[in-house]
Amino acid sequence: MKETEFCRNDIVKVSDAAMILTQTLNKHITIPELSIIVNLPEKKLKAGFMQLFGKGVYTYLKSARLLKIKEMLMEDLPLKGIAIETGYKDKSSLIKAFRIKFGITPGEWKKQQANGPYT
Repeated sequence: MKETEFCRNDIVKVSDAAMILTQTLNKHITIPELSIIVNLPEKKLKAGFMQLFGKGVYTYLKSARLLKIKEMLMEDLPLKGIAIETGYKDKSSLIKAFRIKFGITPGEWKKQQANGPYT
């Protein structure tokens, strides 16, 4: 299988796409839409995410959302607001995604952080 080749401009576009995703976590941008926004073919965009970040576009987005959730939990924001800000349809969806990724609920995670990492 032929390896996708990237020029510097392509890498910049993939980085721009990643920045757009992380700055608009509450929006649902499809890969075709993102491809148009950064002016890079879908195939190259997907390959670029794999090369730069070691994960696909949606996996990158999900990771960015979960990282933002952790940050917002530490700011004592309500789960409903966090869900809206991070693109989940409701707090139940957020809790489910968080539990699948980390094995505990956001509330349990927050308590662990308050108690310190070794308790």
